[in-house]
Amino acid sequence: MHPESAPAAVDRDVFGNVPKRHTDWSHRRGEPRVFTLLWMVYLMGATVLMFSSMATAYSISPEITRPAARSMLMVIVIGLSVLWPMVRFSQRQVGHVEFTGQSHVGSAIRDGLVLFIPMQAVLWPQAMGVLAGWPIEVVSAISALLFGWIVILGGVIALGCASIERNKGKESIRVVWMVLVMLIVFGAPLVGSVNGMGASVGVDRPRVGWLLSPVTGLLEIVRDRRELGTSARVFIEQWRLIIALVCVGSALLLLARASEVARSKYRA
Repeated sequence: MHPESAPAAVDRDVFGNVPKRHTDWSHRRGEPRVFTLLWMVYLMGATVLMFSSMATAYSISPEITRPAARSMLMVIVIGLSVLWPMVRFSQRQVGHVEFTGQSHVGSAIRDGLVLFIPMQAVLWPQAMGVLAGWPIEVVSAISALLFGWIVILGGVIALGCASIERNKGKESIRVVWMVLVMLIVFGAPLVGSVNGMGASVGVDRPRVGWLLSPVTGLLEIVRDRRELGTSARVFIEQWRLIIALVCVGSALLLLARASEVARSKYRA
């Protein structure tokens, strides 16, 4: 029997089952499963980092757990604000001539859910007294802030991937969009480092401008406010800006979706 006439091997899963509606199991090997796995491993690494930083302590106290929790959350923020766009903009299939035509907005929303939902498992325990012991409203504000920035970055990623696709995956376009992301994430801290960015503001007042970056926004929300009789505090001005961030991100997603619809009609 010639090799070309040999029957193709049947694709089976780990339980020996064959697919019922597909020719193979390739539809279960792609996104978002790999992305989800990598993010879960990343969260586990951030958690291990937090506990390892407390390993040499003779006793557990808020003076030890809160800095460790801040470090863990900072690692998570860097992951969703820098590594997420970097991964998506560097993927080979973005801009490939045989691109599948899936919605970039849908992919960004799916990524956002993959990032946001598992993150809650390491965020909300920080309200426990044995960990950071932050008030519930502070943990809620952290979650809302990160959600707002996930929405904003999701819109930027959707617009960027569409631009990369239109330009056939040119490396220069990928670099331009990644630089834009870095400016969005670190632009406010860079400007603030020049003019002080409210560094002299007392703990009884919010530094609202710090929320214009996910990095400094996190540091502002978990700022030590023991002088006010609480470990941390959220002000109404900060809630207003968090809502504004969600609105800006939603507008970016709507813009990206409108661009997709217009382009599909143009092709038709």
